[in-house]
Amino acid sequence: MPTPSWLTLLLIVLILIGVAVGRVPGLHMNRASIALVGATLLLLRGALTLTQAFAALDLNTLTLLFAM
Repeated sequence: MPTPSWLTLLLIVLILIGVAVGRVPGLHMNRASIALVGATLLLLRGALTLTQAFAALDLNTLTLLFAM
């Protein structure tokens, strides 16, 4: 079921605010977990397909992060 565009926009705004703030008080979530939960919610709501999600991954950045 496709999600309404206003709901998708609201979800993206909430994700960006959460990542900008860095933590969600009371939930013990850091930036990485906020981004992961946000991406999962976008996938579950149908706003993003798996193909689009995989295409958005930057393997060079992931390699750098995992090498740290």
